[in-house]
Amino acid sequence: MLLVNTFDVEPWWATVPPCVPDEAWDGMADRSVAPIRDYLDLCDAAGVRCTFFFVGWYAQRFPERVREVVARGHEAGCHSMRHRDIATLSDAEFVADTREAKSMVEDAAGREVIAYRAPSFSFPPERAAGLVGMLWELGFRIDSSISTAGRIHGGGFQKSRFPAPGPLDDTLGSPMFEVPVPGVALLGRELQLFGGGYLRLAPSFLLNRLVRRETYQVLYVHPHDFDSDLPDLPNSSPLSNMRRRIRSGRLQDKVLMLFKQCEVLSCGELFERSKLQMQAAHTEVAAV
Repeated sequence: MLLVNTFDVEPWWATVPPCVPDEAWDGMADRSVAPIRDYLDLCDAAGVRCTFFFVGWYAQRFPERVREVVARGHEAGCHSMRHRDIATLSDAEFVADTREAKSMVEDAAGREVIAYRAPSFSFPPERAAGLVGMLWELGFRIDSSISTAGRIHGGGFQKSRFPAPGPLDDTLGSPMFEVPVPGVALLGRELQLFGGGYLRLAPSFLLNRLVRRETYQVLYVHPHDFDSDLPDLPNSSPLSNMRRRIRSGRLQDKVLMLFKQCEVLSCGELFERSKLQMQAAHTEVAAV
């Protein structure tokens, strides 16, 4: 199975909808250093690369952590400025937010950033074509915001239209290279079992079975998934906090198991492979 390796770097309190107002972010205690370094070590042990999608606020606040990720051979992507639900932003607000975030991540990384992921995959399907077009104009060439599994915020794209990574020319009229996040059919529902809370809950035997059944999946994790002592989310319900804490800090073995059984690529590596394959195909056609 091809597994695209991604890590969404956002503060542990960054939720959709927000539970902490913007003006309080600077006073919150960060807990991401150990989870990120542990994940970098996991990638090193397996010899794989990852795309780290950074929230712009985080890159501005902790630029040295972005630089460390890049220095260790991984890709820096953009995950919005403050993890806002895209559906709540106008087109003008989306462009301003994304432009600022891209600049923050690029300043920290010291290189161009061409990969984007919407917070909580919150692309409304009816606005997807316009949003992807705006991303292209802002200089992005890779997007990983389209989720085929139904979610509270976003998701619900038709899997038949986005079955695998590739350009969006035929579906959304854009040359953007999409790395869609597919759901897994289980018990009559489509669930994102290779990311976040679902990955924490999924038993290893089920993941093993899915690796043999599926041809392509996207692994996506967050710092809080590896935090075994996660605090309560401010202004949130007991149920929300319970869901956040279930089996947090217990993903390392599952991730290594997946790394060992799958072909693992970052978004950028997959994009470059696709370009080479297209060039080879064009060369063959020209030769004929």
